Amino acid sequence: MEKLKIGGLKQSLELCQFDLRGVHSSKEIASKVSKLFLSQKINMEFLTYYQNKDSYHQLTFCISQDKFSATSKILQKENFLPVGWEIKSSKHVGIITIFPHQSALKILGVIMISWTAHAIPIYGIATSLSALSFVTDYQLIEKAIEVIQTLFHLPEDHAPLKPEIRYIQSDIVKGD
Repeated sequence: MEKLKIGGLKQSLELCQFDLRGVHSSKEIASKVSKLFLSQKINMEFLTYYQNKDSYHQLTFCISQDKFSATSKILQKENFLPVGWEIKSSKHVGIITIFPHQSALKILGVIMISWTAHAIPIYGIATSLSALSFVTDYQLIEKAIEVIQTLFHLPEDHAPLKPEIRYIQSDIVKGD
C-alpha cells in the first residue's frame, strides 16, 4: 500500500490538560478562563468547547506542564467555576499536529485506527482547514510519531519535529 502524503508534522513540548465539565450551560466559562490566563500570563496551546444541549458542556485546554500546580490552585478556588462544574486534569500530555496534503478525513481515520491498535490514547482532537491536532499521552508521543511515519510520506525538506523554544507572555514591549 502506498503511503498517504502529508505536508508536515509538529510535536508540542510537554503540556498538561484540563477538562472543565458541567451540566448547566455557562457561556461565560471560556471567556472567564481566557481572561484569567491572560492576567496570569499563561498561554493556551489547545482549546476546545463542547456544548451538548441535553447533557453537559465541556471546556478543554492544554497549557505548559510547568503551570499545572498554579493553574490547579486557581481553578479550585471557591466560586471560580459555576455550580455543578467539575475539573479533570492530566499532568503529562502532548500534541501532535499533522498538516494534511488533502485527504484530511482519511488521515484522521487512519490515525485513530492505528493509534488504537498500538494502545496510544487520544484525549482530544481539533481540526481546521490546514491541520489535524491530536492530544495524547506525552510518554507515548515518540511511539505515536513512529506510527505516523510508517503510515505517511513526509516531504523531504520537512522541518524538525520537536520545538526548540517555548513562547511566553511578557510585559515588555519593544518599540520601533
